Amino acid sequence: MSAINARTSGFVIAEALVALLLLALTLGLAANVFSFGRRIAQAGQGRDVLARTVAGSGALGGWLAAAAPIRTVTPTGPGPVLFEGRPDRLTFVTASRGDVQPAGLLAVTVGFNGRDRDGPTGSILFDVAPLAVGEALLPDQVAREPLIARVAAARFRYFGALAEDRPAAWHDDWTDATRLPELVQLRANLDLGGRIEPLDLSFRLPGS
Repeated sequence: MSAINARTSGFVIAEALVALLLLALTLGLAANVFSFGRRIAQAGQGRDVLARTVAGSGALGGWLAAAAPIRTVTPTGPGPVLFEGRPDRLTFVTASRGDVQPAGLLAVTVGFNGRDRDGPTGSILFDVAPLAVGEALLPDQVAREPLIARVAAARFRYFGALAEDRPAAWHDDWTDATRLPELVQLRANLDLGGRIEPLDLSFRLPGS
């Protein structure tokens, strides 16, 4: 009788081990499927961010390519050009391309907000407003519409000569200059679904 009980106990232990093995395999498979699905979702997020980044950088490049070298008027003659560049934002005058924007001259402000309300990353935002005839001052305001999202960091730099008697060089600020910069550089870090990728873009302005 004890031998039969021993064999029965052996079968029960063996069945328990098999059940545990099957459970472990099932949990492992489920974890792999979940991990694979998460990787697919992250890859999809990354593609969406890249697609929006291409569209946003294309819009910024189009505006800068049509930047107008309009200078203010002072009692002593022409003053600074209507272009203000800072490390975190820039404001300039551009000609409308006549698509979704109002016709005429536009004042465009593009800036990095640092961090969005609903996440750890920020956005590069923009604001476009018609420039009234005879208006010398550009709007000093925070950009409102997203241009490039999921941005962990962003910085603008400017290349050119601030005046005719100065050599061309890279500048962190472009203010009170008598001409437009030759290049505007945008360096940013994009969050592609948990993976940070650097973005390095340069935009050429007219007349450079």
